[in-house]
Amino acid sequence: MNIRALLVLALLAPAAASRAQESWAPALPAFTFHTVSARLPEGELLAAPVVEPGLKLLADHDTAGLGAEAARADGWRKGRASVTLVESRGTWRLKDATGASLPVSAPFGSALRHMNQYFSLTGPDAPAKLSADLKAAFSTPAAVAQVRRVFERTIEERVVVAGKTYTVELGGAIALEPGGISLHYIDDLLRPTLREMIAAGEDPAALARLYAAEPAKMALLDPMGILKNHLARRAQWDAEGRIPREKRDAMLRMTVDTVAESAAGHYSGDFGTQLKGMIADDWSGRDGGTWHCHPPDAGPKGWAGDYPPSEADYEAAAKTGQETVVAFTADGFDVYFLSRPEPGRNSERAEPVFSYRDAGWRAHFQALFDRLAK
Repeated sequence: MNIRALLVLALLAPAAASRAQESWAPALPAFTFHTVSARLPEGELLAAPVVEPGLKLLADHDTAGLGAEAARADGWRKGRASVTLVESRGTWRLKDATGASLPVSAPFGSALRHMNQYFSLTGPDAPAKLSADLKAAFSTPAAVAQVRRVFERTIEERVVVAGKTYTVELGGAIALEPGGISLHYIDDLLRPTLREMIAAGEDPAALARLYAAEPAKMALLDPMGILKNHLARRAQWDAEGRIPREKRDAMLRMTVDTVAESAAGHYSGDFGTQLKGMIADDWSGRDGGTWHCHPPDAGPKGWAGDYPPSEADYEAAAKTGQETVVAFTADGFDVYFLSRPEPGRNSERAEPVFSYRDAGWRAHFQALFDRLAK
């Protein structure tokens, strides 16, 4: 139901030129009538990037199995001036400015809400201010706990090849909030395929099938073609039968081990993995850019680390504008903030913007190592 609302807009009188004019009557307010709704608008207006290209990307990547519903919503929204997401008593729908609506599922509605939160983050600050804010944010006890959990996950999600343990890089997006920080995870694009490769590591036929099923991902896992070329030679050796089977199998295991060691130490993503991370979390605060970690390595008696940013990290920061690297050390961690160099200048080697050291950290991760070593 609509009501008539009277909005009084007072016009400011010009400043008096002299005290003699102060007795003049002030300018009368202007009265203007507007028609307004008796209720606040329902739902939340979806940000432009959520509607386009967000819906199409969800459909193209079939993110979280929502591709078909995203394609239907993308078709429905075309030609509509605005799209609002409405949740009421457990049901969800999209609504346009005319009131027309499209029912959607709860998982899809929740995904759109999370995307809308993400695109409502305050934009990133200039590099100098962001660097200072990251230093302050990472120094809080809550941030230290989050970083500790990052490295615990790198150990939990480790890959093991031929008895050797390789921890993995993790990464994602940073959100800065008053007095705190949130490290959001984005799944590695290649990790599932890497695990499949390791599981099939002693079966050349299975590895060949994996290359046929996932050519693009295997090309990223094996950019030098080491394993691919070895499989071609292996097929020839199997046909000829001149090299003993035990030696052929040993060479295959060594080749898989080499590729896996290199692949585990890199973090990769695409729009699909970014969307999956985006729709899984609540978002608030300011955009703090992207992050990834340099995890510990398994040494003879404990975890080793202290790996500064690599050349690839500096190259990525030069392309994207900024990157935060969180590097494990035996008794803490270092945080590096990399930003795009000024035109005509090369990237300078970064010093940590924040370093954390604590004996309790060393004891905690040593206990994890000792349990795994048993």
